[in-house]
Amino acid sequence: MKTMEFTINGRKMETRVDPKQRLLSYLREELGLMGSKNGCGVGHCGACTVIIDGQAKRSCVVTMGYCAGRSIETIESLGRDGRLHPLQTAFIDEGAVQCGFCTPGMIMAAKALLDQNQSPTEKEVRAALKHNICRCTGYGAVFRAVSKAAAVLRGDMVYEAPVFDGGQYVGADVPKKDSVAKVTGAPIFAGDLKEEGMLHGVPVFSEHVYAEILSVDTAAAASVPGVELVATGADVPGMNKFGLFVPQQPVICRDKVKYLGDVVACVYATSPEAAQEAAGKVVVEYKVLEPMLDPEENFKEGAPLLHDDTENNIVHHVGVRKGDVEKGFAEADAIVENVYQTQAVEHAYLEPEACLSKMADGVLTLYSGSQGSLAYKKMIQENLNLGEDRVRVVFTATGGGFGGKEEPTVQLLACLGTHLTTRPVKMVMSREDSIRMSTKRHPMKIWMKHGVTRDGRITAMRSRVIGDAGAYVSQTKPVIFRSAVTASGPYFVQNVEADSYGVCTTKNPHGAFRGFGSTQASFACESQMDQLAAAIGMDPVRLRRINGFAAGVETSTGQMLRDGIGYLETLENAEKGLLEMKEEFAGLERPGHIKVGFGIASAYKNVGIGTGLADKAGAFVEITDRGRVLVSIGATDMGQGVDTLSAQIAGSVLGIPYGLIDVVACDTLTCPDGGMTTASRQTFVTGNAVKEAAQLLRDNLADYLNGVPEITEATLLDIRSRAARDGVRTRIEHDYYPPKTHAHRTDANYREGEDRSTYDIHYSYCFASSAVALEVNEKTGEVKVLKVHSSQDVGKAVHPKNVIGQIEGSVAMGVGLGLTEEFVVDGEKIHNKDLRSLGLLTSETMPPVVATYVEEAQDKGPFGAKGMGEVGLNPLAPAIANAVFDAVGKRITELPIKPERILAALKS
Repeated sequence: MKTMEFTINGRKMETRVDPKQRLLSYLREELGLMGSKNGCGVGHCGACTVIIDGQAKRSCVVTMGYCAGRSIETIESLGRDGRLHPLQTAFIDEGAVQCGFCTPGMIMAAKALLDQNQSPTEKEVRAALKHNICRCTGYGAVFRAVSKAAAVLRGDMVYEAPVFDGGQYVGADVPKKDSVAKVTGAPIFAGDLKEEGMLHGVPVFSEHVYAEILSVDTAAAASVPGVELVATGADVPGMNKFGLFVPQQPVICRDKVKYLGDVVACVYATSPEAAQEAAGKVVVEYKVLEPMLDPEENFKEGAPLLHDDTENNIVHHVGVRKGDVEKGFAEADAIVENVYQTQAVEHAYLEPEACLSKMADGVLTLYSGSQGSLAYKKMIQENLNLGEDRVRVVFTATGGGFGGKEEPTVQLLACLGTHLTTRPVKMVMSREDSIRMSTKRHPMKIWMKHGVTRDGRITAMRSRVIGDAGAYVSQTKPVIFRSAVTASGPYFVQNVEADSYGVCTTKNPHGAFRGFGSTQASFACESQMDQLAAAIGMDPVRLRRINGFAAGVETSTGQMLRDGIGYLETLENAEKGLLEMKEEFAGLERPGHIKVGFGIASAYKNVGIGTGLADKAGAFVEITDRGRVLVSIGATDMGQGVDTLSAQIAGSVLGIPYGLIDVVACDTLTCPDGGMTTASRQTFVTGNAVKEAAQLLRDNLADYLNGVPEITEATLLDIRSRAARDGVRTRIEHDYYPPKTHAHRTDANYREGEDRSTYDIHYSYCFASSAVALEVNEKTGEVKVLKVHSSQDVGKAVHPKNVIGQIEGSVAMGVGLGLTEEFVVDGEKIHNKDLRSLGLLTSETMPPVVATYVEEAQDKGPFGAKGMGEVGLNPLAPAIANAVFDAVGKRITELPIKPERILAALKS
């Protein structure tokens, strides 16, 4: 320990501190300044950025010794006395706030730049933010926000708060409900929470990919000072399994481990350091087994079984049969057939998994970010053998999810610790442990064959997919389903044969990830489209237009499309962008080894769960005793903006000012069931639930609301009082059930006299098309994306800037999927243990994006809106592959399109 002097946020301090302690730890643990977030701990993400003596620094790698005599600014130095800094205001205005976990660090890095240079170029802005990763926005809104704030600081513009007309908030860029908390770094994430007397939990992971557990010795670990409990599988009082669809993955393994993220014990101690030390002293004796890493080998008859209670390693099989495929191929003038391979990808949400559990009035209460509190509650009840009234799950702000937080990691372990000790337990995963344990995108091998006539009519399509399920079922069943039913793309194909299989391996469970199986199929299908066009000498856009979905067209599963089909408009927008990029880039002089290429691709995906499964969402809308409107929903906001959307819809229906509407979500004690935030469903189902509940409340209170010149808190209190006096309800609880869907049937051939609607496996679809311009360096194999034009059909843009932000963010993820991102487990080794090694796009590598949207109203959607958060990434990888072919004449069929793959193709 050493006595040091330094200044933090203008306050001079003299204190004794360990010079080796990290500044981030000191700020959060000693001073309670939670605005600097810990996304990695090793300086890779920038979420912890502060300003030290005018320079942006990542506080997770700065020691207190370095801080001696220096001046430190954190996000808490901004936005004081209710006045936001121009950067904070601009981030809100420009839609640069999505999940919000990276936001404080982004703002501080930008402030360091603007403090020195109030007229930065975009290149300078990109360079200043190069250490700050954003997984949500695609950086475009961030760049626009910094530019706007610079103009305000220079005095070139005066900020004026927007005014919204007459309570019509649908279609308006209102401030997001959580934006102020996020731009000020408020302690809203689970990792920011503390509780008196809490224990810290640390999981002990398997040392091997696949092994029998012979013994677990916890004696040495239990003897570490501060350790309260070392739990093993024998300590789980209820069902020692979890999983959204099939409870299969052990909370703590007892007999076998099946991937490197399996937990064999969990330590609970009074400090993180003691828990970490003890975790290293748990001794497990294993009998190592041969890993089962190849899904094709595991697919074969007679292959060793990964799970003893199954007949084979096939988790799921989905088939589609329509028409006569052999007849369709016989009618074709050209046939294209190829094999494609997609990779495992880490979600890389900026907030590592975190939670706090405690006993509150006899109820085990969990505070955690997730994509569905009720699902977590059900699993906790089953694991701990507790009744429904003994468990409560409270949703905290979620720093990104993308499908990866549909299933728990540390949450079940924390609740186990609280149940066994009765003490609060906090668990925060390190980035390395998060990567080790969490689910990933399914790698898939796709065999695909198409036939086409000279006039561009696709006559037949056959696909066969083997998807790597990983060690446990997770969400392989619905993901494999999507890969089969969307394999033919957004095109009418009369003759279809598709088979998709999910197969076990000893790898991370592969689960939900933005796109959910349609992404992998889209890469193969859209690569095929360009090759089909080339085979008959047709423009690839024209081929897509000839076969593209429109109202009255039938899908490969036999569903007749009716309304809300905006695919061709997205294609038109992307084609326009493609032509503009050719004019911008094609004629530029460049060295002979730099080749330019242009590509286009499209995709479609379902909205909602569909297939006849239960799907609903609830909403409570009420006037509270504070003179405000409270909207309670069951949908989690991970940055996509469902809280804001709900307030916009409620305000528009009720005619009540947006500023008087509060939203609370996913507290299992006080909120309705909204189902999982998945399948791009919440805009449709929760949006409709809020709309209908608000309309019922409006109808109830019409006599009280009509004629009121101005709605204020006082007038709402008066309305509430008069309505209560008259026995009129001021609280509406309402469930919304979307249009009926039906189970998928393999035979998709419509028979005369059948009810057409029985082929409706989904009630809505979303569409996207993207065009890409890029350069390929034939010497190095490197690809540089120059620009992207991306367009999506959203039904109705409830919040236009948020829609644009979702499109830009999906483009970023799609470019990463196409070129750089990959999660690799090779035998006993994980090759990507940190964010830097995952190939995420940065502010400097993200290409410019022109994002547009189509509003083809969905008849039963709220104000015509429908979901759109996932499909936007799907066209990017195939558009890049098509552009690479355009540039160098080589077809790359395996993702990511790494330089070595291009060089190998060029040499071949």
